[in-house]
Amino acid sequence: MIRNLMSRLRTGTSGEPRYKVVSFFTEDNEYAEHAARLRETLDRWQVPYEIAPLRSSGVWEADCARKARFIRDAWNASGVPIVWLDADATVETYPKLFNTIDADFAVHRWNGWQFGSGTLYFGKSPAAGALLDQWVLRCEADPITWDQTHLQSAWCDTAATHRLRTYWLPRSYLQIFDAEQEADPVIKHWQASRGPKTDGRASSKPQFEITPEGIEQRKSGKPWRNSEEAFWISQGTAHIKPEIGHDFPEGFDIRRVLDNAIGGHSPVLEIGCGVGRIASLFKPDEYLGVEINPTAVNVARSLLPAHDIRIFDEGYAYPPAPCVLFYTVLLHINDDVLPGILRKAAGGRKRFIIAEIMDDRWRRDGDPPVFNRNPESYILAMQALGFRLVHAEKAAYARYDVEPWNVGRDSRLTVLAFEPNSTP
Repeated sequence: MIRNLMSRLRTGTSGEPRYKVVSFFTEDNEYAEHAARLRETLDRWQVPYEIAPLRSSGVWEADCARKARFIRDAWNASGVPIVWLDADATVETYPKLFNTIDADFAVHRWNGWQFGSGTLYFGKSPAAGALLDQWVLRCEADPITWDQTHLQSAWCDTAATHRLRTYWLPRSYLQIFDAEQEADPVIKHWQASRGPKTDGRASSKPQFEITPEGIEQRKSGKPWRNSEEAFWISQGTAHIKPEIGHDFPEGFDIRRVLDNAIGGHSPVLEIGCGVGRIASLFKPDEYLGVEINPTAVNVARSLLPAHDIRIFDEGYAYPPAPCVLFYTVLLHINDDVLPGILRKAAGGRKRFIIAEIMDDRWRRDGDPPVFNRNPESYILAMQALGFRLVHAEKAAYARYDVEPWNVGRDSRLTVLAFEPNSTP
């Protein structure tokens, strides 16, 4: 009788499970043993589950990035909500909360801000499906960035465009085995990932560093996208370059012009690299690209697999490089946001390059709006950051060097290069 009562509590009065746990493990390492322990505890509490073995890719982050698609596939095939548990978890007592959650998505925020992807809940709703789609896109576009970082960004993408009902799980549902407890653990995680992170199986590429401002943004529990970021993320690869049928509508030797500005400072960090047009002009060891649009990064990485091109999100610090390049990017940044972007990008640089059509008579509203500025505006802004102009060049931009584009305004591409002022 007691067993039957527990079964009803766990499955609902209809006899159908109210949720299903899914997980995978890499079968050719220590995770197989952990998965066996997880199965044992799920059986103990009569929790329905599917746990699958996968062969490791050899890179720990890339294995973790497969989580998003695995969960989405399970969610698509299921008639009930899906709960993900990392394979190194154990269920310490029956997780009754999953029977009562009325939300599209549930996650624990470690330290009040950082998504922990070891325990996740996805309801059966269109908003949950949209979140999963965006998470898959991000993980597959950039499999080196941690999956929980992508999940938090995907949550922001989705919450900015959907009514995404989110439930913040208590720590007891994502209790790290050696971390301070706030209550008796329901689901305990044993941190098998500490092995790959120290024994060479993890990627040597560093994760982007969160800033104090980024932490505060994420603590709010609200989307942090500004309107320009939300627009570019939602548009896929539209608007990234003039759509005239080939990749370089400029009509001049872009690499030569950029080399004049770079002045031997390598590698170059391009902020807003799009689908990798400019990246293709550089050797992989000369270049690092970051881009907020995951669809564009997916295209760029497929075309240039040897190049280091990553998804970037607001609230993180730009990666280090001696030279930074904004190529036809800042004209899409509004005047209120621009100073903060310049300040963030300027730290530690030996060269700072801005290249775009510079004439404020190009400004217009629309989707997307454009905020072209005169060269003097950038020179003054960089002076305020302690940089001086060391190089300026203009080149006729073939796409716009025709009527009506070139009538009454400068249609050339202007390249400005700055260096930090010398220390007295």
